[in-house]
Amino acid sequence: MINKVDSTYEKAIGRLICGDEENDKATAFLISPNRAVTARHAVDEYYLGGKEIHLEFLNIHNEPIKRKASPIEVSKIPNAPITVLELDEPVHCNLYLKFCNYEVQKDNLYETFGYPVIKWGMGHWTKSNVLRRVTSDMTRPYDWDIDLNYESNIEDFSGLSGAPLFVNKNLVGVVLTESKANGKVVSLGSISVQRIEDVLIQLEILIDEPILDFSMDEIYELDENLDFSESMFIVKLESAEIYDHEDCQQEFFNAEIAKSAIESRGISTEIKDFIMLKENVKSIWKTQHRPYKDEKDGNELLTKVYERIENLNDTTLKISLDIPLISKKGIVHQLSDECKVGWVKNYKTRLKDHLLERSGEND
Repeated sequence: MINKVDSTYEKAIGRLICGDEENDKATAFLISPNRAVTARHAVDEYYLGGKEIHLEFLNIHNEPIKRKASPIEVSKIPNAPITVLELDEPVHCNLYLKFCNYEVQKDNLYETFGYPVIKWGMGHWTKSNVLRRVTSDMTRPYDWDIDLNYESNIEDFSGLSGAPLFVNKNLVGVVLTESKANGKVVSLGSISVQRIEDVLIQLEILIDEPILDFSMDEIYELDENLDFSESMFIVKLESAEIYDHEDCQQEFFNAEIAKSAIESRGISTEIKDFIMLKENVKSIWKTQHRPYKDEKDGNELLTKVYERIENLNDTTLKISLDIPLISKKGIVHQLSDECKVGWVKNYKTRLKDHLLERSGEND
């Protein structure tokens, strides 16, 4: 479920006109009493024809608050996709929006509020999921790097450009445009905070880091409907004569839940922390595996790795996420499932022999 943005966010979001009152409409949002952000192309007529930029905020008082604005020039960053506006008079509001360094991922749920022309008088919330994240190795024919699905009966989103994009209540980007096919909108496009970071830094606009409110302190019992008997990590345990592996299955199960939860949240700092944790667990295994001599029985090696994980749980293996010990032990079985670790000296050779033995028994 989406972590819903409160409707009070509408107070900081206004409508913008620069040029023709019928056609040159867009959205802008306040980041301070004197500054607002919008899409760069929303103020093209300011640069091309010297037209004035007019802002109206409809949700702060009973009467619209009207302001004039001008772009703050950003040196050394030509063709920036957003524009930061300086207002001629401050707008006093109990809410100003703050950008957050939240890395948007495919299928994240998003919300945006703005003023498409068809809803110019009252504004419109759009909510759906992220269609895809355009990465640096893809062809990038547009300014934006986030494609958004939409669920609405609106067929024309003209005027929504410049609206804030929210994921999990975080301001993660700015809506730039819409994509059409056969005259109908097929997706919306947004620019991420990561793509406009240089502009924000140069103008000394603070970028918040996402709040790490994630907890994995709950231990999950193994689902009785799950069968890991043919999973690679189980086969490798049995190839090392480790047959009492019910606890290993529960550990693997909890590690998988932690991994899926972290990836689905899409917070880059959490993902990096989990990757580092996995590397540290692998390093523990490697230190214990190097002097290990037994080529058939891995019970002692597994015990030694578990002991080191327990000893380092609150030091080397401590990260910002509250991941329980059982999940950290399960990471070694994730690594085993990926064929990156094993439980005897020449574990790859032993695994091949074990598989041949099993196939011979089945003949």
